Amino acid sequence: MPDDQPDQLDSIIKNSRPQNGDPPEALKTPHNYLTFDRLGDPLDDPTSAFDTGSDGHVGVSDPDTVLGVVVRKVEPTTPEAIESDLAEMRAADAKAGTDSSSYIPDWTAVSVTPALAPRIDPTRLVRRNGTRVRPECVILPDNRSSYYPNSYPWNCVGRLFVWTNASSPGWDNSGTAALLGTRTILTASHMVPWGSSNWKALFIPAYYNGSSLYGSSAASWVTNAQGYSNHSQGDDMAVMRLAAPLGTSFGYFGCRTYNSAWEDQSVFTLPGYPGDKDNAERPWLHLNFPIIDDDNDGAGVELEYRGDAYHGQSGAPVFAWFNGSPDVVGTHSGCEDNPGEPMQNCAAGGSALTNLVSWARSTWP
Repeated sequence: MPDDQPDQLDSIIKNSRPQNGDPPEALKTPHNYLTFDRLGDPLDDPTSAFDTGSDGHVGVSDPDTVLGVVVRKVEPTTPEAIESDLAEMRAADAKAGTDSSSYIPDWTAVSVTPALAPRIDPTRLVRRNGTRVRPECVILPDNRSSYYPNSYPWNCVGRLFVWTNASSPGWDNSGTAALLGTRTILTASHMVPWGSSNWKALFIPAYYNGSSLYGSSAASWVTNAQGYSNHSQGDDMAVMRLAAPLGTSFGYFGCRTYNSAWEDQSVFTLPGYPGDKDNAERPWLHLNFPIIDDDNDGAGVELEYRGDAYHGQSGAPVFAWFNGSPDVVGTHSGCEDNPGEPMQNCAAGGSALTNLVSWARSTWP
């Protein structure tokens, strides 16, 4: 199978394998998650921020101490600026910004189709006359399935929690992101709280029923972000830097620029955490659907498909297998429901995506 054509199912299955070892010890490190940041000036004695209650539990007594990593205001970039930065990197080092390959750790299982989880359908929403309410962006019949993210590349997909105000006790928004490098995750630009000077985000790979399948420490706070804030649907994309190098343990997806020659091939997959299924506590996916059209939109390419999705899947990877590698061609952006046209979902892709990922890999090793 040529490298520039998606693999067919029979050839992909040959790359499946069982788990070869135990998950890395690095995933069990508590400081992946238990990181405390501060708003304002640091304390003279950091231990004074904590106290022990009558029940013996340690609590935070300082109201300005924040769990997580506080991210200051992030200035967005442009595709032109990213392309220029890559050109400078390559001028200094011919290999810089050129690697778009995936990484599969030796220990992990690899599966084309993940193990399916029990299907628990929520109570149906109905109108007063008894007819069913069709959820937005789900194109009936609903072809999604719940799965266990216990093998590669499914464990590289995770839930992304975002606090617009880092001192707030609860997150404001949740979506989906995927590992695209050692410290790089890819998501949608509209998941980044552009303009906030006091935000934070937590990425939990292989999220399932409240935590990662690999333990509560298998998570990382975001330390930085970059992307296109003034985006159209075709360039609604952003990358985030992780404090912990989770890609070393879990591996990560490859990335490639979408080619219209792949249109109408039923080889693409969309996983993620839809809010209409299990309250986004379990991952769901739509397997083997085609991209039916691609349009230049903004600085990127809008990829159109009728794969099912829902709110909470913003930033999810749209990928296919190429020469044994799961390569992302787009990041899920949203639904397009124009009058007189069939409903379809859209992802942001094109060279704007591959350049952004290449920049992040080179800048955040």
